[in-house]
Amino acid sequence: MAGRAGRRAAALITALLGLALAAGCGAAPVDASGLTRYYEVRPLIDAVAAQQRVDGTARFSLRGELIGAEDTRLRFTGVGALRFAAEEVELSFTQVVTQRGAEPQETGFVVLPDAVYLRMPGDDGDRPWVRVDPADTDPEAQQLIAMAQTVTARADPTSTLAAYADATLVTDAADDVIEGDPAVRYTIVTDLARAAAITPDPALRAQLEEQVRAGLTRVTSTLWVDAAHRPLRSAARQELQGIGTLAITSSYRDWGATAPIDPPPSSLVR
Repeated sequence: MAGRAGRRAAALITALLGLALAAGCGAAPVDASGLTRYYEVRPLIDAVAAQQRVDGTARFSLRGELIGAEDTRLRFTGVGALRFAAEEVELSFTQVVTQRGAEPQETGFVVLPDAVYLRMPGDDGDRPWVRVDPADTDPEAQQLIAMAQTVTARADPTSTLAAYADATLVTDAADDVIEGDPAVRYTIVTDLARAAAITPDPALRAQLEEQVRAGLTRVTSTLWVDAAHRPLRSAARQELQGIGTLAITSSYRDWGATAPIDPPPSSLVR
């Protein structure tokens, strides 16, 4: 199994990404550019999710940084692919974390219906990937599975919005352009106290309540969606009390194009 230090580093970044990616009615008429504006989160989720099922695949990338006390910086980048299956989202993702005075830390994830594969920081041997069966009840295996599931959920543009829809508002919807493509820029606000109150998962509820006690009461993000209801970009900047300022931008492209998500070669898996 992966080393404890590597798991802690990857878990920290995974948790931070989760904070940043967590959008009153219905849709307005289509404007001259072919764009539809939504002023409630559920119709927006439904429109985007329906198009995801049609497209089936997408590629994505992200970049961000955590700026702490005395201008300490932790930067991270990632690239990956998504496949939207009938009941599940499959993922391939590589993330690199850099910090002044330390070697870059790379983490790899491949999430398939029958297995999860992870390559943790510091695993540089002949077989750097570990395979975990989702049915494995071992606590360490379950920790790795939970980490991969969190990354997958946060990479899916609608997953976090759907999870907190009853605690989330669309506060603005304005026309914009992303790399030449007309899009609607949505400003999205999630009330974490409300999210904690309606979350059925006790562990997740405890995490949200801890964030609220620490002073993080709302998460504000921005989502750009094109005329076909495909997400093009998302961005968030958040002050985390006692930690620093977290800023993340994610970009989506190649909707419907071939995006193979394959397990690592068996010779590299232990």
